[in-house]
Amino acid sequence: MWVALSDTGGPHAEAAEALRAEVEQVLPGRVDWRIAHWSQFGSATPEPQWVVAVGTAAQRGMQDLFARDATPPPLLAILVPRLAFERIADPARLRTGSLSAVFLDQSPARHLELIRLALPDARNVGILVGGESKGHTQALEKAAKERGLQLVASAVAAGGLYPALQSLLPDVDVLLALPDPVVFNSQTAANILTAAYRRQVPLTGFSPAYVKAGALLALYSTPAQVGTRGGELLRQAMTGRPLLPPQSPREFVVAVNQNVARSLGLALDESQLGEQLRQKDRP
Repeated sequence: MWVALSDTGGPHAEAAEALRAEVEQVLPGRVDWRIAHWSQFGSATPEPQWVVAVGTAAQRGMQDLFARDATPPPLLAILVPRLAFERIADPARLRTGSLSAVFLDQSPARHLELIRLALPDARNVGILVGGESKGHTQALEKAAKERGLQLVASAVAAGGLYPALQSLLPDVDVLLALPDPVVFNSQTAANILTAAYRRQVPLTGFSPAYVKAGALLALYSTPAQVGTRGGELLRQAMTGRPLLPPQSPREFVVAVNQNVARSLGLALDESQLGEQLRQKDRP
């Protein structure tokens, strides 16, 4: 078993360890693990039975390594943003089921369901759309419509974040942050949060950092939760079942900034919201 890391520490190592622990629970001592930075896997000989790539750089590196192999070993990418995965995924391997993923980001349905539960009076959900996040729009529109919500998108041209934000805020009840590094990054996040707060428009983000910085809500999965789900997919496939299709993590965290909630006149219980979301996820 090869586990190729985009980074040998931090979240990538945490996800890899959770994946390994999940597999070892069911197959203790029966897997020969090789865990290293993706660049350390310089040769595909001897070929592994399974390959896990943690992060986008590792996914690209492992795909390239086996690109000329007529029957490459199954590849599971974890802790990868959905749009980045889809952009570099080998279509042939997706079709044959030898490539799958557990994404870093949540499904559009889960994001919109959280907004519906936390803000039942909200109707118009705003998003700032850059080049990276255009691919989210269609799925978000569908998920919003299914929940009686209206998606309002404002395109961010080069250097045009502030005008896009100012035109959007008067028309929306809540702002949904998308994992687009051009729109939401360490230089822009504080200004977006400040502008939204002044308009009394709550923001829901995709990492705990946003709640700490002043977002009302955040919905995210920890690296360990992503790794555990990856381990579940892997051990199922190792018993002879097909590798399941690419998917969002099963487990997640809902975080609430209670100071912001109080300032907006809201009483929100993050554990209750999390449980309600899990009930919606159950078939």
